[in-house]
Amino acid sequence: MAKKKKRTQNKSNLSLIIITLILVVALYISGMSPTEALDYFFGTKQSQVTEKAPESTSGDNPGPIEHGKAIFTKDELKNDKKGWIHYGELDQLGRPTTAEALITPQMIGTGTGASQDIRPPGFISGKSPHNHSRGHLIGRQLGGSGEDLKNLVTLYQNPVNTPYMTKYENMVRQAADNGETIRYRVTPVYEGNIGMPIAVDMEGKSLNSNTIDFHVTIENKK
Repeated sequence: MAKKKKRTQNKSNLSLIIITLILVVALYISGMSPTEALDYFFGTKQSQVTEKAPESTSGDNPGPIEHGKAIFTKDELKNDKKGWIHYGELDQLGRPTTAEALITPQMIGTGTGASQDIRPPGFISGKSPHNHSRGHLIGRQLGGSGEDLKNLVTLYQNPVNTPYMTKYENMVRQAADNGETIRYRVTPVYEGNIGMPIAVDMEGKSLNSNTIDFHVTIENKK
């Protein structure tokens, strides 16, 4: 009788293992990493689990959408003569929220490359067909950190991360190289519980000239 009970229990355990593996594989296929899938199934780190972003059709990115001048307030344009960067807190789903900075010439080239150990929400792979990048909000060339999750979002490498965002980062860098101080802000825009942003909002305003004054939205599409 004891042996029969043990065989029944073993069959139940085996069935549970098989069901668990099927669910983990299904979550992995849906776009989660193996670790994320296990976390989701066993109830850990649920706040960081997000829906998979819909695939964008190659070539449907309209390019930077210009809104005119930056919308900083007078207080936000105060110059304390010392450069700084501030990253907003992660939201309840573990997504970066904003990055603000006062870019000075001394900050140029002081940033770090994106850590391969960090997987921003929504990140699957940099390889085709996903074309994902660990995109800096405050770019590396402007002093942004690639080792702080608050500064890294999942972007399509081409054309979003480059050349679209790079175009405006280069403008800010050129102004700083010429001695300018620039107020700068980058804000990811999300939809629902999708991990990667659907767009990135960028603003820049030079404090001692009209060299830099822009406000653009770049859709996160291929």
